Amino acid sequence: MSDEFVDEPLFDSPAPIPAPITKQPIASTAQDHHDLITKQTEDLSISQSKIDTLFIKSTVSSPSKENDGQNAYITYLVSTITNNPIFNAKKFEIRRRFSDFVFLYDVLSNDHPECVIPPLPDKQRLEYLKGDRFSPEFTEKRCQSLQRFLKRIEGHPVLKKSKIYHIFLESTEWGSYKVNLKIKSDDHGLGSGSSLTSDGGIITDVFINAFKSPNLQSKEFIIIKEKSEKLDENIARIDKIFQKIMKRYGDLEQDYYDFSYQIKKIAELEPELEIPFVKFSEGLQGLSLGFAQLKQFLDNEYLISLKDLEHYINSVRNLIKLKDQKQMDFEAISEYLERSIHEKNVIITGGSTGASGFLSAKFEELTGQNPDLNKREKLNKLESKIEKLSKELDISQKVSQEFEKSTLKEVNYFDNVKSLELKESLGKLADKNIEFYETLISKWEDIEKSLA
Repeated sequence: MSDEFVDEPLFDSPAPIPAPITKQPIASTAQDHHDLITKQTEDLSISQSKIDTLFIKSTVSSPSKENDGQNAYITYLVSTITNNPIFNAKKFEIRRRFSDFVFLYDVLSNDHPECVIPPLPDKQRLEYLKGDRFSPEFTEKRCQSLQRFLKRIEGHPVLKKSKIYHIFLESTEWGSYKVNLKIKSDDHGLGSGSSLTSDGGIITDVFINAFKSPNLQSKEFIIIKEKSEKLDENIARIDKIFQKIMKRYGDLEQDYYDFSYQIKKIAELEPELEIPFVKFSEGLQGLSLGFAQLKQFLDNEYLISLKDLEHYINSVRNLIKLKDQKQMDFEAISEYLERSIHEKNVIITGGSTGASGFLSAKFEELTGQNPDLNKREKLNKLESKIEKLSKELDISQKVSQEFEKSTLKEVNYFDNVKSLELKESLGKLADKNIEFYETLISKWEDIEKSLA
């Protein structure tokens, strides 16, 4: 991935970090959902002339164990270089806890449900992060993932302009922001919204979730789903293969160390051959160390990058599921509308409305009610419901269409990030292997000369 990500200026001149912000309430109506999706979809369209000028680049490093008097915790140094005038300086550093990263993730998820928010390591299962949470191994692995988290945000055309992201990077009053910022809980975000029931009420999310998948799915998204599933499977298989390779490297590390030790003991028994035997022993020790370094690289960097990508894929798939939910909302309202229109036509033509209609007619007959008056009341209710459903259907369709456009843009961004990250991780893996073999060749050429 590119070392520098660009950004758009939010102000014409440098400005101080704003006062504590209060979370804007999530859209409560389908029309609000539609307007918000449209606005944030447009935000993804950035002129090339602007994105070539500004950047934000952050690194996460130097895990440090600290104590607040009661509990111990780890902080990470977040260092930022930028030319964006929204910040007070071009270079600055701040220390953040993992819980601060989690808070940033939660706010971004709440503010931008139409975006794929890069996942944090603990947002998924972390069996691959073994050991004590204060151990160097654990904190270095987490540091790698947090670095990748910020790098994905700083390249995202929408997330990189988020106010909370800028405050996270620079503000020394982060604690007060966390206290004052109100996050409204919303399980589905945009479009979980409300739909009308057959009696003019609200369709609950529980009912809509009964739909397993949309009746109509575009071929484009079918292909996207298949590709993401295959990629996920491939990464999982690569992870298993490299777990075996790591074990093999660990065995070779120990075997060559033992071999070196035994050669050194022979040198003690053969004084006239001590120098060449000691050099040979040192070569074996170097080989053992080389395998140890390869194993450490795989464990601390390469496999972590694969896990982080695997989690990112899951986030994309979750956004696609949310997109499908919008489509299912539309289909549910459409079905209700069709039923209501059919019921109205049946009443007008005097046809049967089924067992309930038959029982209702008998009840009217027994109680002496006026059938014509009841018929008119039913028609009035149905006409009112059809009118509401028609408006709701139009809004739901717009929400679904806009969310689909937004999701496609998110998938395209993910594809770019995925390609760059895979290329970068493979490049580092290649460099590490080249370094291993070059060191090996150089070392053993010297040993060969000493044995001549």
